Amino acid sequence: MYKKPVTLKRGNPRVTVEDVASRCGLSRATVSRALNRKDSVRPATVEKVKKAIAELGYVPDASARALPGGRKNMIAILLPDVTMPYYANLLESADEVAEERNYHLLIQTREYRSSVLRLIEEQRADGYIIRNSGDPEVDRTIVNKLTANSLPFIFIGKPTEDGVLHIGVDNVGGAREMAHHFADHGFRDILFITGPPKKIDSNDRIYGFKLGLSERGVDPDSLKYVEGNFTRAGGFQAAADFFARNRVEAVFAANDQMALGALHYFYEQRIRVPQDVALAGFDDDFFAEFLCPPLSTVRQPMAEIGAVAVENIILMLEGSGIRKNRILLPTELMIRRSCGCGEKKNTKGGVL
Repeated sequence: MYKKPVTLKRGNPRVTVEDVASRCGLSRATVSRALNRKDSVRPATVEKVKKAIAELGYVPDASARALPGGRKNMIAILLPDVTMPYYANLLESADEVAEERNYHLLIQTREYRSSVLRLIEEQRADGYIIRNSGDPEVDRTIVNKLTANSLPFIFIGKPTEDGVLHIGVDNVGGAREMAHHFADHGFRDILFITGPPKKIDSNDRIYGFKLGLSERGVDPDSLKYVEGNFTRAGGFQAAADFFARNRVEAVFAANDQMALGALHYFYEQRIRVPQDVALAGFDDDFFAEFLCPPLSTVRQPMAEIGAVAVENIILMLEGSGIRKNRILLPTELMIRRSCGCGEKKNTKGGVL
């Protein structure tokens, strides 16, 4: 049915494809085909659409143009900080898979927790990959909004909302293996530098480390704790706070950034690693193997996380679905000199 032409001011941001279609007396589908230069559209129709666009000041939205069902082939990835190597590796592999499958990535880091709600309202993406927030209320709000809009999504890291599809690494298993390694060294007096109390990753690593100690006959209740915040400065301060009054045989930090901060503190205080205290971290950040001494750590498969997340979102978008709510990727123990391995023993039983 012919629609009465509309009159809108040139450059009006509210001008839509429907407005152009109404001005031309055409269907939305025909206008979309004309915008995408489909061969089935007659040249005269294309010219009519171009004239309407010029008169209305319509600016085509490249992200929304003419995929069947209104799909944009756009995947939003929302992360806290892409400057961290932890996320840079993830994005590189995610982008590679997206390009191979003819999808685009929309990357959001600034206030990423609230940005997802805005992106949903604006219908900017077909699917969402989101780093878990660690806050139950935030996760619940995001999940409810995505579900209400029938948008496929995957969380990176275990969300606080139960039953949500997520991709994670075996934090428990990785920390458990490091505990075995510490116990096999003979360490019994151990400090764990944790992340913030609400951080699921940190809590899982604490659980795994205690489990590993118990399996090697070491009392898990003997483990000492000091809180950090997953930053280098936080690791430095945590080590300073503890070592100002105490000494231990070994330190395990919940991530490599805090292990690096602790190493800097030990250097300033002339506490030798690993001669005076052994040290290990978690993540295998790019710098870990280049420290002095090289840092023993647990490697996270960040590239695999990015690739698997994008592959599974595309499966959902294209109707293939996925078979389970949790995808757990294995970690790998990276043993280097900071824990005492590869060091020469001295006659007093220590290391040189």
